[in-house]
Amino acid sequence: MGRGLEHVGRVRLDGGGRLRSAAAGLALAAGLALLPAAGAAAPITPFDFGGLYRVETFEGLQAGPGVGLQRGFEGVYLPGMLGDYTFASGVTLTGPNVDVFPGDVFVHDFRSGSPPPNNWGAHGRIDGAEDVLAGTAYLAVFEAGTALAAIELRFDEPQVRVGAFVTGDVGTFITLEAYDANGVLLESTTVAAVPVDEWWGNFIGLERTEGIASVVFRGHDFGLDNLAFETPGGPVPEPATAALAALGMAALAAARARRRRVPRSPPA
Repeated sequence: MGRGLEHVGRVRLDGGGRLRSAAAGLALAAGLALLPAAGAAAPITPFDFGGLYRVETFEGLQAGPGVGLQRGFEGVYLPGMLGDYTFASGVTLTGPNVDVFPGDVFVHDFRSGSPPPNNWGAHGRIDGAEDVLAGTAYLAVFEAGTALAAIELRFDEPQVRVGAFVTGDVGTFITLEAYDANGVLLESTTVAAVPVDEWWGNFIGLERTEGIASVVFRGHDFGLDNLAFETPGGPVPEPATAALAALGMAALAAARARRRRVPRSPPA
């Protein structure tokens, strides 16, 4: 099996920026199946986020200044080719990221309607937007040789909570590290990588009241989506709202699971 997009799955929501819609709230509340953390910090779930959070969903990238298009892979964008790249929500990806293979971060967007070639891999068939929870894009990275791959993201102001839904090679782990403005490690936490069919429930997150200036996700080939980050002072989520969101998310996940159970044949 070659090193290609077959190693990464994806999931998502629609549009970057502050979550104001009911659909966005439902997707963020999908972390019921959070796995036990193996890091130094107690993990948080999507239910721990208050009212002043934003979500970056990596939708709508266009090739242009600072954003390349990977030749040979339709819909694979390279943000930060010339340096750091700031997404619509205000979160900044550390650059430069000049190529996909290996070690550089990319956004894969299925909005063209075409899957990448040779996409039969460890996470099941990744055929297109129907495999994405909502929307069409996700952020990912391939490991460089024996080193773990890393995605480093900075925020435009200190955050108290940060998290994302993650997927990767089964049998490996994904770690989230939080840093202050001086680059000092505050905390870290780790979850097991899951296949794409379980991505909607695999949330990794951290909370620090003194403020998180940047985070680093580390692992083998992995993808992430619906990056949530919250500034201080947000109201505590109401249990009733969270419960309703969880019920809606469960129904959506069940519908997705039924669609994925349709038999598919691997490519020749």
